Parts: sequence; structure tokens; C-alpha cells
Amino acid sequence: MALLLLAPQSPFGFTVDIAIASLIGIENNEMARLKVDGAWIEFPVQSTRHTQKRAAPTGGQIDSKRGIVTALRDISFDLREGDRLGLVGHNGAGKSTMLRLLAGVYSPTRGRVLIDGSVSTLFNSTPGLSLDGTGRENIITCGLYLGLTRRQIATKIEEIVDFAELGEYIDLPVRIYSSGMVTRLGFSIATAVEPEILLLDEGLATGDAQFAQKAQAKMLDMMTRSSILVIASHSESLVANMCSRCIILEHGRILAEGSAANLVESYRKSVVESAQTDDPDGLYRAYVLATDMARHGELPPPELEEQGLRYALQVSPDDGSMWQRYVQLLNAQGKPVSPEVEVRTLLSSFSGRSSLDELQMRLSDVLSRCVEEDLSPEVRQRVRNTMEKTGS
Repeated sequence: MALLLLAPQSPFGFTVDIAIASLIGIENNEMARLKVDGAWIEFPVQSTRHTQKRAAPTGGQIDSKRGIVTALRDISFDLREGDRLGLVGHNGAGKSTMLRLLAGVYSPTRGRVLIDGSVSTLFNSTPGLSLDGTGRENIITCGLYLGLTRRQIATKIEEIVDFAELGEYIDLPVRIYSSGMVTRLGFSIATAVEPEILLLDEGLATGDAQFAQKAQAKMLDMMTRSSILVIASHSESLVANMCSRCIILEHGRILAEGSAANLVESYRKSVVESAQTDDPDGLYRAYVLATDMARHGELPPPELEEQGLRYALQVSPDDGSMWQRYVQLLNAQGKPVSPEVEVRTLLSSFSGRSSLDELQMRLSDVLSRCVEEDLSPEVRQRVRNTMEKTGS
């Protein structure tokens, strides 16, 4: 038997309700399968006087005239037994929305989702969790919500209690738990489900450091045992190593799809190449990709970080530390440092650590090696003002 999520009929053309599903048979129902066919997700928003369609820097397309945000647009793919799919994209690209579509939290506005097999989810929120119930009561209600039978819950309940490490708190109301305790309870419940199709948000919080270590081992075990894995991640190395396929999302649409090992690298190269042409969107994507990698403990490649810094320096043109890092990256790649960059770095880095005389000397050295046309009018004026302040 399979789960079919269809776009419901609505006078408004959208829905954000939990999907109403019907059970039907599809081909080869002995094997796990997940198929998305032309699916859209649209959310209602309050209309404004602006009527144009536009895409925000993050998130989906905003259509103020219709009063909707298109979070996912015309998504199609087909996963079968053994497939490992990585969802990659900047913050707001649609990764978490995609996971919630596949989990049945959102039903498609248009199109359909076919699911053959039990679905396990590892998200930051725990479906069905009640703050007024005890930890033990929540194990039962959340387990039922996740599709376990009462008999299955009874056989797993002590295992869940032991894994959560809540002690006597397991029989107290969840509303008195710390955030870390709530996280441990939710994670322990969610990972008790035997996965056929596993949906995983890599940003999942797992509580304190001691619990996080065994939670990581539990997640890896579930990923290995699942028939189909879909993981949303910022980590290029994780996707390349764990996934066989990759989808790159941008503003709620599929930008590229293919082999994980090849697609991640080619996407990064395309972002860098676009940024090198001074394309504003390319520069922004380089910035987002580089900062996401750094935030998750990965070192961005020098060429990517360079282009990301070019975007960041447009936003904060007087940040001395960023100018210094930009010069370091150019030197590391054997690229020339222009007089414009040298002067901007000096002007932005000047502080109480350097005397006015030292700044004057270093500016004079740069000016002696270039002609006036090498500097933008703005920088030339800033140099004149600075040299006047130093008494020249």
C-alpha cells in the first residue's frame, strides 16, 4: 500500500494544513519508493500595495498581487530502494519545506507526492508533543503520531526511556523540562521508529555534548538501515560522502540535479564563475555558500571565499578585517593586489594601533607605485582627506 498526497481543492488555491491522505496501490509495492510529481507549495501572506512578483534574497517567490509566497515550485523526482538524496542550497532555498512536504506536514498546492513505505522523520520539532503530558505519556502519543502501534510502543518504551536519560523526570510534565531535556525526549522517540524512508534535517539539535555523541551514532545507524534517505544539509562533504544523488535548490525550485559527488563540485564552480563576472546574484550565492560552509566547520575553498568577501565588502566597505582577509586570499592564490584594494585595506584597517605618520607613509608608498586613474574617485577623495588630517 502507498500514501498519496494530492493537492486539495481550495477556493484560495493554497493550503498549509496537514495532508489528508488516502491509501492506494502502486506498482511494485514490495519496495520502498518516494515519487514527487510536479509539486508546488504556496503559503498565504497578507497582500501589500506592491503587486509585482519578486524573489527575496532568501526564501521563495513573493506574489503580493495573489497574496502568496511560492515556497516550492514544480518539484519532480523519483526515489527507489537504495537511493540517498542530498538537498543542498542556501538558507531559505526550500530544503526544510521539501522535507515537510515529503513527511506529509504540508500537502502540495499542485501536483502530488507518492510514498510507498513507512516514513521516519528527524526534525527539530517533535510531532504530537504535549507540554502538559509527562515524558512517558508523550512517548505513547508521539509514537502513535509517528505510526507505531500500541504494542510496538510497549516493546520500545523502556528503550526510549533509557536512551533519553531523563531519570525521574520521565514521569513529570514536559513543561518543566529544560530545552535540552525536551530535545533528548523528542530525539529518543523519533529514532525508535524503524526507518524505511528516512527524512533528516542536518540542522537537528541533539542536546548537550554528552548526549550529542550517542545521538550522532544513532543517526548514522538509522541512515545506514533506511531503504531511502533524504537529507537536507549545508555540508558539501556530508552530501558527497553519504548520498548517491543531489538536488540543488534555489528560491524553491530545482536548480540542478545529478550525481552527488559531481554536482556539488560543479555547483561550487558555477557559483565562482558567475561571481567572477560581477553578477550580483552570483556574488550573493558565493557569499551564502562560503558562510554556510564556515558555519558548519568546513573551510571554504580560497576562490569561493574570495568571491564571498567581494559581496560582503559591498555591504560593509569599511570592515578592515575583511579587507585584510581579502588581501591574504589574493596573495595565497598568486593574484595581484590592485592599488585600489591596497588603499582601501589601509584606510579601513587604520586604528589606534597605527600612528598617523605610519598611515601617511604607507599610503604614500602605494601612491608612488600607481597613477591617479588606478583609484576610484571615492578612494582618491578619501586619501586626500586622510593625508590632510596627517598634516601633509
